[in-house]
Amino acid sequence: MSMVEVSRLSYAYGRVQALQGLDMTVPAGALYALVGPNGSGKTTLMQGLLGLRRAQVGRASVMGRDCGTLNASDRATIGYIAEGQSLPGWMSLRKAEAFLAPLYPTWDPALACDLRERFALDPSRKLKTFSRGEQMKAALLCALAPRPTLLVMDEPFTGMDALVRDDLVRGLLQSAGAEGWTVLLCSHDIAEDKRQEIVRLLP
Repeated sequence: MSMVEVSRLSYAYGRVQALQGLDMTVPAGALYALVGPNGSGKTTLMQGLLGLRRAQVGRASVMGRDCGTLNASDRATIGYIAEGQSLPGWMSLRKAEAFLAPLYPTWDPALACDLRERFALDPSRKLKTFSRGEQMKAALLCALAPRPTLLVMDEPFTGMDALVRDDLVRGLLQSAGAEGWTVLLCSHDIAEDKRQEIVRLLP
């Protein structure tokens, strides 16, 4: 089964061609990393898959549904993390989890607890006191606790120091492998050794 299907997808910003005739298939349960420089169309692709931007040419589907017709129930099965994503800083992590849980029928408190411990996050601290790396871990926890069918990550490592980035990648790989999630990740900032680790751990 294919989780993501892209066929001859094209999108331009005026005279700037962001995507041109892209074909791509992501099987269910796979972890795909798209690595390329800024301006290569990665974010445009991610936004198209989430239905935030309509293709000008070609088509894209997620979980068998056209990306332009995704409804609230479909979106509830997709976890999304993006560069610069803001969290409600006045909330503690515990309050943020309590706020999100009723919004997702599949929210798994045991998984949230496991991820919190795995990422060494203090649930009593306000999110605004978290470092950038801790905020990305908290965002990942909130995206994974509903047990999404598909996890989309757009430049999640920008600005992180190498140790935090490696820890986050390792935690993501472990979680995805253990739970069987489909992960689509894009970044311009994955070192060659980390690329090799990702390739080695792919299913």
